[in-house]
Amino acid sequence: MNRIAQYAIFFASLSAFASLNTACSPSASAERGQELFDLHCALCHEGPTPDLKKQPPRLENLFAAKQLPSGVPATDAQVRKTIVEGLRTMPAFDKRLNEQELNDLVAYLHTLK
Repeated sequence: MNRIAQYAIFFASLSAFASLNTACSPSASAERGQELFDLHCALCHEGPTPDLKKQPPRLENLFAAKQLPSGVPATDAQVRKTIVEGLRTMPAFDKRLNEQELNDLVAYLHTLK
């Protein structure tokens, strides 16, 4: 096999691997998001929190509704804003999560059914 054919095969394989890697990325992002959710969110959003007068909303099917529990549209941007700025008794996470972690957390929230 000549050198050009070897390079062509090599680059075709690389391209196929890159496509496969991109296809797997959303689930890897959601997995990292689940770890963040378990660490930062589950305590309040998954069980009764006796010290709070009003219980935080459950987050299953969050994006299936037209609106978030706060009344704003159920969009990635609004969910990110709520996470970053906090709302009512929910603390702000702007200093605790970086951009990638926010992306991962939102990706995980999309998987909650």
